[in-house]
Amino acid sequence: MESKEESISSFQMFFFIVLTSIGDGILTFPNMVYKDARQASWISIFITGLLAGLLVLTYVYLNKQFPKQTIYEICMVVFGKWVGRIIIVGYILYFFLICININQMYLVTINNWILTSTPKWVILLLMLMLGIYLGKENLRIIVRFFQLSFWIIILLMLMNLGAIPYLHWNYLLPFNGIPFVNILKGSNSSISSFLGFDSILIILPFVTGNLKSKLTSSFFSILFITVTYLYIILTCILFFSSKEMILIPQPILYLYKSLTIFGVIERLDLIVVALWIVMIMTSYISYLYLSNIGICTLFHLKKRTIPTIVMAILVYILVLFLPYSRESILMQFKMITFFSYIFSAGIPVLVIIASFLFHRNDKKEGNTR
Repeated sequence: MESKEESISSFQMFFFIVLTSIGDGILTFPNMVYKDARQASWISIFITGLLAGLLVLTYVYLNKQFPKQTIYEICMVVFGKWVGRIIIVGYILYFFLICININQMYLVTINNWILTSTPKWVILLLMLMLGIYLGKENLRIIVRFFQLSFWIIILLMLMNLGAIPYLHWNYLLPFNGIPFVNILKGSNSSISSFLGFDSILIILPFVTGNLKSKLTSSFFSILFITVTYLYIILTCILFFSSKEMILIPQPILYLYKSLTIFGVIERLDLIVVALWIVMIMTSYISYLYLSNIGICTLFHLKKRTIPTIVMAILVYILVLFLPYSRESILMQFKMITFFSYIFSAGIPVLVIIASFLFHRNDKKEGNTR
């Protein structure tokens, strides 16, 4: 499966995973997690990061067993042609749903914060054009764009430091009285924001280097995502009161709106939204790429240009006509979280179990001959 144009280093894989994960969910996850876990929301984020790290182990183990094959091809090998194709279609629809969710999140945010009177079709046109322009390119070109975009995350984290004088450390207490069930619910609510690490299932065969370097890069990407989310949610919890955290849908933007740099630069939220457009664009491009790899595997296509154009246009049309309220987006987050248990955890684990059983049966048959 690996080619010179598609291959990337394990160092570059770090940027792909991080920029795929940190995008659409970064604005809404503090509110979603806090509603369940309250002051213990940071524990929920830590648990989700830990679970993501454990899943990375299964992904790398799969790559050890099938070093040159994506999860699409592995399913065809392990489960057979027909069952494997059904699973591939499931993955494609799953990534397609995430693409729709990303576009709706982008539309609602831009429409509410910057372009309040601009028609929907104009706002979505940017995603359509850039999605097609970069989504059809090979992995190496996509990752180079992600490496440049990575510094936006660092810039946003540095801007967050302006909130330190206004933090109330007593807002973090009491976290020991939160029921563990609520902490787990908060962890469940944060899963959709962590998604992107499951891209490892598709891109790992294209990564050069030994298994150790791939594992190290994967773990560091999960660590960076977890630390970033911990930093954001702790800042929000310490900045806003409990009532505000429950009421404000996008705490991070309201935080920046309250800050002033050097007593001169105000309305940082508008700057952050402009930078966030690049971040959400990287997530969209990633999922277009991942779904197109599945389409090419399913139909034995060599070029991704036509599938990229078709999928991007379909997403554009559907988002234009689907309701794009906050409630519909939250419903999609719940659907994505549910399907993530199947496609990010269930199927990879099932593949490992099935391949282990088949391998053991083959050994038994070999010994009896």
